[in-house]
Amino acid sequence: MALSHKKLSAWYHVFAQNLEAGLSFGDALRGAAGNGVSPDDVSNMAATVESGGSVDDALQRAGAKIPTSDRLFISAGSATGRLPRILRTLSERHARLGAVKTRLFLACAYPFAVLHLGFLLFPLLGMIDWEKGFLWDGAAYARSIAYMLLPLWCAGALLVLLARRESSAIFHLARLLPGFRGYVTSQSLADFAFALGNFLDAGLRIDDAWRTAGLITRSPLLRSAAREIDRGIARGEPPGQHLDRLRVFPADFITLYRTGENSGQLESGLLRLAEQNQERAHLSLKFSAMLYPALLLIAVFVAVGWHLVSFASGYFTMLDSLAAP
Repeated sequence: MALSHKKLSAWYHVFAQNLEAGLSFGDALRGAAGNGVSPDDVSNMAATVESGGSVDDALQRAGAKIPTSDRLFISAGSATGRLPRILRTLSERHARLGAVKTRLFLACAYPFAVLHLGFLLFPLLGMIDWEKGFLWDGAAYARSIAYMLLPLWCAGALLVLLARRESSAIFHLARLLPGFRGYVTSQSLADFAFALGNFLDAGLRIDDAWRTAGLITRSPLLRSAAREIDRGIARGEPPGQHLDRLRVFPADFITLYRTGENSGQLESGLLRLAEQNQERAHLSLKFSAMLYPALLLIAVFVAVGWHLVSFASGYFTMLDSLAAP
């Protein structure tokens, strides 16, 4: 399981500082121990490089603790002598993603709490009898709570597990929900632009950069677009002329990409696109954080109101029947 964004950010930052200070790869790794990756993993990675292994071989020793995409960035940066720069970019990226992940957790926590409130109230409403009043039944209440909360907790635990494993199922599920769909779309574009820009900045050829960025994205549309662009590059065609035909890239993405392509500043243009789409993802997340709690609160109030109206209606019906001759 990958390390948290916070730990990865701290580790990459210290690792980059050590390399910039002139330390060897192995010594820079050891100097960054305790800032994310465990000392044992750091020692194994350093020993792998010092015994003649490649940087990619060393990163494999950390297992799934380092994300696959980060390994590709680090390997490319090491091969082209731009590793400290790539590590600093990764550190900043993970710091931003960690903040987004915290906001996403808070956006989900409030609706989760509202659902708990509703589940705690509904069994009580069912114990109101319009003839006898409130009839408390502890065993029935406990059973009702268990029937409702256990599936909710299991679903929540499953979602957390899938999110920590960065499963594609989370991506497809989020695309079905209003608000989160915008977040996923913008976040996917931000991740893709970031990957493409950093692969180019690390010295990869344009076709290798597009191909690799397509392999690590979780968006099927972007993955398909990357394959199409790669085929166009093989025919000697610049990627910019294909972007509008693919219908997955928004107009500002196409404009900035073509501008960077023509001006020779494609890497900086792609990183700017990553920042812009990251901001859009943040705005979509804020919208979702307001939308879903409001909808759930309305649903809870409507359900409670309906039960209260039903109780009052039954009560007045009983009074009418008693008053009738």
